[in-house]
Amino acid sequence: MLVPVKWLKDYIDIDDDSRTIADKVTDTGSHVEAIQNMGEGISNIKVGQILNLRQHDTLNKLSIVDLDLGDSKVTLITGAKNMKVGDKVIAALLGAHLPGGMVIGEADFGGIKSPGMLCSYEELAIAENTIPKNSKDGIIILSDDAVVGEEGLSALGLNDEVIEFEITPNRPDCLSIIGMAREVAAAFDTKVQLPQDEILNEDGHISDLFKGLDVQTENSQRFLLRAIKDVKIKESPQYIKNYLIKAGMRPINNIVDLTNFIMLEYGQPLHAYDLDMIKGNAMIVRMAKEGEIVKTLDKSERKLLANDIVICDGNSEPIGLAGVMGGFDTEVTDNTKNILIEAATFTDENIRQTSKRLNLRSEASSRYEKGISVELPQVALQRFLHLVEKIGAGTVVEGIYDHGKKQSANREVKLRNSRSNMLLGLDLSVEQTQKYLESLDLEVTRDGDELTVNVPYFREDLTIEADLIEEVGRLYGFHNIKPQPLKGQLTEGLKSDKREFIDQLRLDIYALGFSEILTYSFISEKVYDKLNVEADNKLRDVIKIMNPLGEDFSVMRTTLIGNMLDVVRKNLNNKASDLRLSEVGNTFQKEDGKIVEHSLMTLGLVGDYDFYYLKDVVLKLFAKNKIENYRFVKNTNNSIYHNGRCGDIYVDDQLVGVMGEIHPLVMDNFDISKRVYICEINVDKIMKHVGANRYEKVSRYPMIERDIALVVDKDVESQAIIDVIVDNGGDNLKEVQLFDIYTGSQIEENKKSLAYKIGFQSDERTLKDQEVKDAFDAILDKLSDAFGVNLRG
Repeated sequence: MLVPVKWLKDYIDIDDDSRTIADKVTDTGSHVEAIQNMGEGISNIKVGQILNLRQHDTLNKLSIVDLDLGDSKVTLITGAKNMKVGDKVIAALLGAHLPGGMVIGEADFGGIKSPGMLCSYEELAIAENTIPKNSKDGIIILSDDAVVGEEGLSALGLNDEVIEFEITPNRPDCLSIIGMAREVAAAFDTKVQLPQDEILNEDGHISDLFKGLDVQTENSQRFLLRAIKDVKIKESPQYIKNYLIKAGMRPINNIVDLTNFIMLEYGQPLHAYDLDMIKGNAMIVRMAKEGEIVKTLDKSERKLLANDIVICDGNSEPIGLAGVMGGFDTEVTDNTKNILIEAATFTDENIRQTSKRLNLRSEASSRYEKGISVELPQVALQRFLHLVEKIGAGTVVEGIYDHGKKQSANREVKLRNSRSNMLLGLDLSVEQTQKYLESLDLEVTRDGDELTVNVPYFREDLTIEADLIEEVGRLYGFHNIKPQPLKGQLTEGLKSDKREFIDQLRLDIYALGFSEILTYSFISEKVYDKLNVEADNKLRDVIKIMNPLGEDFSVMRTTLIGNMLDVVRKNLNNKASDLRLSEVGNTFQKEDGKIVEHSLMTLGLVGDYDFYYLKDVVLKLFAKNKIENYRFVKNTNNSIYHNGRCGDIYVDDQLVGVMGEIHPLVMDNFDISKRVYICEINVDKIMKHVGANRYEKVSRYPMIERDIALVVDKDVESQAIIDVIVDNGGDNLKEVQLFDIYTGSQIEENKKSLAYKIGFQSDERTLKDQEVKDAFDAILDKLSDAFGVNLRG
C-alpha cells in the first residue's frame, strides 16, 4: 500500500517527517517496506503556460514554444506533439537538475537557442503505468487549476515522500489512506480528522432518471446506487491527479479519478456507469449463467461460471463483473452526460474465486476478497458525491436505491485487564489499557477490571479477547516489553498408557518377524469400491477433506486394509514374494455426531502361510499381553474376506477384530495374484483386556496329554468344540490345542475330522489315570450330546 505522506496528513495533525512516522508505526506493528522521496534529484522546474506555438523553420519535427512563467517569459524548443496554446506545462530551466544526474544547459536547435526544456513524466522518474493519458506520449499537461509560475515540485506534488506499507490479509481496513491514518494517529496519540462529506444542493430525483434496482442474489450483501446529471467529463484537479499518481494509479478523467480517489481514501471500491447506456433503464444483480459472456473494460470477452456475480441492465444482459471489473458498454466516456454510481459489498469468497479463475486481479477485487463492511459503501458514496459537487463535475440527484443490510451486526468483545497483563508480561492499569484501545477509535466502557469494546465497522478483524490484547501489546510496543523468566510448574514428560502399549505392541509384532509399514491417513473414496464394501456399511461413512490435495487423498480412512493391500501390491510388483507386514495406525469415524479416532493393528501375510499361521500370530500377541477369554467365530458375511475363510475375534464377548483370507474379487481389484491373509484388530478395545504381569508358579508335576479325533458335521466350528471341552474338563484341564483338520475319502461326505491335544496337570500332585479318564469321559459325553460326534479310529 503506497501512502503519500501529504495525503496522510490531510487527516491527522502532525508535523513529523516521514522517517519518524515510519519508525513509529513500525514500533506499533505496521511493516514499512520503503520510503520514496518523489522529488529527489529534481530542482529548478516551474509551471508555465503556452502563449504561442509554432513549427521550427528548418527542423520540421520540432516546435517553438513561448511560455509565460509568471515572473518572466521564455522560449523553448520541444519535439512533443501533445500540447496546444493555453496548456499549462512543466519547464526545466537553465541549471535544473533531473533524476539520473541530468543537468539542463542551453541547447542550439537550427540556430535557435533553447534555455531549458519541457518535461515529461518519464523524465521526472514517474512510473509509466501512472502517467495520465493526455501526457503519456509527450510532455506533462497540467490541469487548468495549476498556478503559472508555481515551483514545479509543488505543482506536481513531488515535494513529498511516499511510504510503502506491507498490509497483512487480516487488516483490509489498512488498504486505505484513512485506515493507515488511524494507525498513525494511534502511534502518535492523536485523533483522525475525517474529511467533509456534506452535499449542499440536490436537484431532481433518481426515480426520474432510473427505474430501479433488482438484487436477486444473497451474495450481494449491500448494493447502493446514486445518480449524477449534467456531468462534465474533463481533467481532474491537479491535486487529485497528484495523489493518484503517487499512490500508484493512472488518472483518467474527473469521474473515474474520483472513484479511484475514494477507493484509496476509504478502501471502498466504487463504479461509475454511463446511465444513458444502460438498456431497460434498470439494473439487475444476479449470479451468472454457465457459459455467459461479459465484455469488460479492457475489451476482453470473458466466459462466466455460475459462481460469478454479474451486474446486468434491465434486459438482464451483463454489463459488469461484480467486484472485479466493470463492463465496456457502459463505460464513462467524454460524451457521458448522466452517471449512475455504485457502492456495494459482495461475498468475498465469490470475488476471490472469480478473480483467481479469470486471472483478473484489480485494485477493487483485492479489497473485496478480503471483506468489506456493509456500512462502508454509504460512507464512501456520500464522500464521492461531496467531491463531485466540490469540483463541479455534475449535479447530484436526490434519492438512493439501497438493497441489503444497512449495518454490521453489533459486536462487543470483552477484555480482562489482568488477563492482558498476564499474557503480555506487563503491569498496565485498566485506565492505561482503555486509553490504548480508545486511541484506535474503539468505543470502550469499563467495569472494574473488565473492558467492553464495541467494535466499529472498520475493524472486523477484532473478534475475540486475544485480538484486543494484541492491539494493547503493539501500541505499548512489543520492543518495550522487558524479557522475564518463564513461570510455571515443571512436569516430567511421560507417554500415555496407550502410547506405551502401542510401542510395546509394535516391538512384539517385530519380534514375530513382521516389517512395519507407515501409510497416509488420507485415502480415496474409491478404495471402498475396490474392497467390495457394501453401500450401507459403516466403513463408507467417511469424513471428507475440505481442501484435499487430490482425489486420491480426499477422505479420512476408516480401515487400514486398503492401505495394506496397496503396499502388498507394490512389494509384489518389485519381486518380493514373502511378506509379513504390520501397521498400527489411526482411523477416523463418525460416532454420535462426533469424529472419533481409533487405533487399529493390521497384519498382512503373503507367501507360504495360511489362516492358521495368522491365527497363531494373534494368539501369541494375546498371550504376551495376558489377554484371555478370547474366541474366534466364523464370519461368512464380510465382503472383504473369502467366504468361509474369515473369522471374527472376540474378547469377553466384545468384537475386537477380524481376520482371514482376502476375497478373490478384492484381490483382482488391487491387481494382486497371490493369496493375502490380513488381520485387523482394534487396539483401543484389546488394551482394556490386557492382564497384569504376574508370577505364575510352574507346576512340578507332569502333564498328562490325551489326543482325540472327532468326526463332526462340516458346519460345526472348532471354537464351539473347544468351549465344550473347557467347560467340562474340570479344574485340572490346562490346555486344548487343535492340531489337525481332515476331510477326505476316509470319512463321510459333509463331515470333517478335528484332532485336539488335551493336557491335564495339577499344581499339587501327580494325577492318577482314573482322574484323567473321568474328565476325558465327561468331555466325550458332552460333545456327543452337543454335536453328535463320533470318535475317529
